[in-house]
Amino acid sequence: MSERRLDNRSQLVLAGACLAAFFTAFELKTPLFSIGPVSFTSSEIAGGILIIASLVFAAANFSWYRSRRALDVAVLLFAASNLISVAVAEDKSSALKFSLRMLFAVLVYIAVSRLPARSRSHLWIAGTLAVTLTLITVIGLMENFISFVEWPSVLEPFQEGIVTFGTFYNIRIASTLPYPTVLSMYLELTLPLAIAFGLWLRSRQDNRNRQRWIAAATVALITAVMIVQVVTFTRTAFFSTSLSFLAGAVMAYIYGYGRRFWEYLLLGVVILGLTLGVMTLFSNKMAVRLGVGEQETHYGVEYKLISITPEIEMGQQNTAVIHVKNTGTINWEPTGDNEVWMGYRWLTYPDKQNYELDPNADLKASSVPFVIPPGGEADIQQSFITPQEDGKYVLVFDLVKTHVSWFSSAGPSPLIIPLEFINGKAQPFTISETADNFKAGAPVLDTPTREQLWRAGYKTWKANPILGVGPDQFRFRYFNYMPELSRDELVRTHNIFLEALVNTGLIGLAVMIFLLARTVFVQFRLVHNRSQGWGARFVSLALLIAMIAYVIHGILDYFLWQTGITFLLFIFLGLTSWLYHEAGTGAGNSSVSRGP
Repeated sequence: MSERRLDNRSQLVLAGACLAAFFTAFELKTPLFSIGPVSFTSSEIAGGILIIASLVFAAANFSWYRSRRALDVAVLLFAASNLISVAVAEDKSSALKFSLRMLFAVLVYIAVSRLPARSRSHLWIAGTLAVTLTLITVIGLMENFISFVEWPSVLEPFQEGIVTFGTFYNIRIASTLPYPTVLSMYLELTLPLAIAFGLWLRSRQDNRNRQRWIAAATVALITAVMIVQVVTFTRTAFFSTSLSFLAGAVMAYIYGYGRRFWEYLLLGVVILGLTLGVMTLFSNKMAVRLGVGEQETHYGVEYKLISITPEIEMGQQNTAVIHVKNTGTINWEPTGDNEVWMGYRWLTYPDKQNYELDPNADLKASSVPFVIPPGGEADIQQSFITPQEDGKYVLVFDLVKTHVSWFSSAGPSPLIIPLEFINGKAQPFTISETADNFKAGAPVLDTPTREQLWRAGYKTWKANPILGVGPDQFRFRYFNYMPELSRDELVRTHNIFLEALVNTGLIGLAVMIFLLARTVFVQFRLVHNRSQGWGARFVSLALLIAMIAYVIHGILDYFLWQTGITFLLFIFLGLTSWLYHEAGTGAGNSSVSRGP
């Protein structure tokens, strides 16, 4: 792919860059090895290979490696601001680990920004990302539309979890990435690079049939990616993808990129809109997600009490056998993400308050004995502990869906057994109320809302204005400033600027703004530069579109905690720096001679 054969060191550097780009999506969730308290994931190992290869290359090309640019300064300041704020962190171990990960990402940036000259490194990386994007898109489509394969088991080494939204839906896909929101961001960032690579490949072909095949493959990839984007159910991504593609289409038109680039970008917006429209009309899941429909239930059950311990005493373990029939539309499974089991709860009567059993008691739950399809039936033997105080109670048996809630939250009535304890002995009593009156309420969403997290972020920063609370510390500290919020150490502020402000203070926010502003400035100059070869021009515009998407989406979400997205972002920053350097030296002009 170059005018001269690359030496072995240059090939090693490019291979490291491609490996790092590939593992942004195919990162194993389990670290491969540890050194002391620091563990290394497959992404970090791939990044390390790139860094080591680049250091070897730099040692042999010292004069080429000496240049420094403003974007370098911005990236180095970013690493410094995180390291400085470690001093104020309460949990210095987690803060240091986060800062070291950011430092590692900065080293990846330096390695990419010093890729071998005249090697079309930008096209190597764009091609790697196009192939990787194709793979995870195919996996995403199969995961969503081929239900007879146990995809969670196949993808388990890569996925940390799939997020549930709504009361009884667990249908968001995450492909090879840990969470649906992470997948949506990956799609936003990489699709423009894949389109740029497709345009470059097409421009290299003299044969018109080959041009048509490449164009058709590019359109097919755009379509598939947009479908996967929709079934991540990430609403912010719909908005940010559309705006970034529209902005890119306008720039492609103004700066003479040829009609194909801006047509592809507009086509992507149209496909995204059409897919959203079709999903909203024909999928109750999307209608609920967008707030334009009521949630239908797929969870139906009929209960029949077969037997129960004849003499029930206070504070003892007893057994009931309950016959259940699946009157819903989904399978009940004994294990895995669709596991269903029998649970129980005691309600005081008549006030219907939950009675808290002894927390040290063995409160066993019984999974369904086998896969029960719609219309299927089974008997479940369920143990239960009785209250330790006399009084009137209602024993409620109710099926439970793993990761979700009680079945009765979605509509079906539970099985109820009124019992009165007198002198430690239980006897049935009669109530006029039906089982409908003992349904579980809608599950309480313990995770704070964005608005609550933004307020918590502001209060946290206000108490720590200069250096913040330390890198990655907001999730450990926010409930100290808003005690009314539940504690969840997995949440962030859902805003890249607020996260920087809270964790690294005014200094960190200033550095973050400088880094993003400088990146967009450099990318815009590259887009404006018509003297570059077409390959470099395509990639330059793609990088700007990706950065616009990152900033827009970053106003409502935060992704630097995820190694793959962090490395991807800094690979893009490194490519931006590399292209700017090549354009300044004139080396980038040789990347391709033909137009689109």
